[in-house]
Amino acid sequence: MLQGISAVLVIVSICCYLFVIYQMFNNAETVIGIVCLIGACVLGLGGLVAFVYGWIKAREWEIVPVMATWSACIAANVVIAIIQVLSSG
Repeated sequence: MLQGISAVLVIVSICCYLFVIYQMFNNAETVIGIVCLIGACVLGLGGLVAFVYGWIKAREWEIVPVMATWSACIAANVVIAIIQVLSSG
């Protein structure tokens, strides 16, 4: 059951990531948007960059609810991972 919840949280996180990327392009931040897209595919760091940059611009772009949702999904996935590790031992 926890794996199903975790999968849903990952899907919501990906949607939030894509929305932040969309906002980057929508707000003339094309370079950082491309860096985040390529970084996610190449090194996996694009998501982290988008997350941090999204919080930096959250009020300006009016995406605080999206960033809060993304943060909650990450936190919930961390808690689920800890529960799974503790219950498997």
